[in-house]
Amino acid sequence: MKKTQQQVIKKATKAVILARVSSKSQEDGYSLDAQLDICRKYASQKNLEVLEEFCIVESSTQGARTKFQKMLHFVEQQKENIAILVHTVDRFQRRFNESIKCEPYILEGKMELHFIQSGLVITAENYLNNTIMWDMNVVGARAYINALKMHTRKGIAHKIQNGEWPGKAPVGYQNVKNAQGKRTIEINEKTGPLIKKVFEMYSTGNYTMRGLAKWLSDEGIRSERGTRYTLSSVHRLLQNPFYYGTMEIKGELRPHVHGALISKHLFDMCQNVRNGYHQQHTHYGSKEFVFRSVIKCPDCGTLISPYTKARKANNGIHYHTYLMYSHYKAKKDGFTCTAEQIREEDALQQTQAALEKIKIAPEVLKVALNDLQESTFNDLEYARNKEVAAKKRLACIDSERSSLFSKEAAGLIDESFLTARLKELKAEEEHLKLDAQSHTANKEKKHTPWRKRSISSINCLSYLKTILKLSKNVQF
Repeated sequence: MKKTQQQVIKKATKAVILARVSSKSQEDGYSLDAQLDICRKYASQKNLEVLEEFCIVESSTQGARTKFQKMLHFVEQQKENIAILVHTVDRFQRRFNESIKCEPYILEGKMELHFIQSGLVITAENYLNNTIMWDMNVVGARAYINALKMHTRKGIAHKIQNGEWPGKAPVGYQNVKNAQGKRTIEINEKTGPLIKKVFEMYSTGNYTMRGLAKWLSDEGIRSERGTRYTLSSVHRLLQNPFYYGTMEIKGELRPHVHGALISKHLFDMCQNVRNGYHQQHTHYGSKEFVFRSVIKCPDCGTLISPYTKARKANNGIHYHTYLMYSHYKAKKDGFTCTAEQIREEDALQQTQAALEKIKIAPEVLKVALNDLQESTFNDLEYARNKEVAAKKRLACIDSERSSLFSKEAAGLIDESFLTARLKELKAEEEHLKLDAQSHTANKEKKHTPWRKRSISSINCLSYLKTILKLSKNVQF
């Protein structure tokens, strides 16, 4: 006579303990220790030998649950029935995936589930009777986590609506609790000025991202992940709109109430440098060279690069500018150039000698000069119109600010809307003032006499004027 399944399957005499929390913040508390203590006492009461204890820090609803799968794999490798001791069902699972995974092993008599708090034990003998209770516990655990997610989403939406950042503060800011015990974000007095300086340094165009990463590391500043700054982390920092008072939510920019470290104008300047509009060599980008990006070597075809060299003399140090072909470009293209470097003064003399042979008709010269004057006038007119428009907008901002205070006092708008709108107006006001200063500086530059202006202008008409200045046949 064959033995029935009940006679073949033996009760578990050995066990593993499973204790789980969902996040690192919970790991530092007493939850894991409490779960382990309860499970150990239960094993002692049931005379179960504990083979292994698994302390897991991972979500039960997200990801592949690799640590949980490792525990199951350990149980599967045993040759006898193993009891898994868990404090509650929600520590074991919050979905039915695990039920489907464990069901064959339970029915084969290789696994038992002991949920200590509820007293629910799932074995091959009582599986059909207790599976309904098991499923109901899973439904309850799942309902709890769904409700928690819903409340979290509502809280995040409420924060965003009030102009508050719902996550971890970026470097330069810090997460704190205010006097009312509410969590908020404030500018960090130590790191905030250093982050502002990073933007100021980069906006000049004289610093690379790699150099700024080294500077931040030397200052002891770490990224949001707690690591040393790298090229990519500085790249992300310089593109973060949070620093000028705006937070990005799902691709949409919204003003926040945590204060701005920099102005929008400074942020835009950094983006221009990053995009290459003002990209220049760290050493020589600010120096004036007559032949920069103008002439090429006749032998190898590479662009001639000017550089300055200092020479000691009896009466001090003299600086001379030389012209030389690009070694790197020639080598990269497989050329061996034998051209020698020459001094800039010699090249100017040769250029001047060639230009002296040019005869410019008076009517052509008159047209060129008229074009230069018209271009200068148009630039001045544009700057003047921008300045007038900026002043009008600044007056409108003052008027709107007064109107907002009146509406808030009358109860027509709430305090949160008033704060957010004032932040927007303040940022726009700073941008307009900086823009007005920029136009004023451009106006002053336009009034500078031609003979005193830089010879290496990038404007085409200015370059024509430079050629005309070199010719002795033209009198200004």
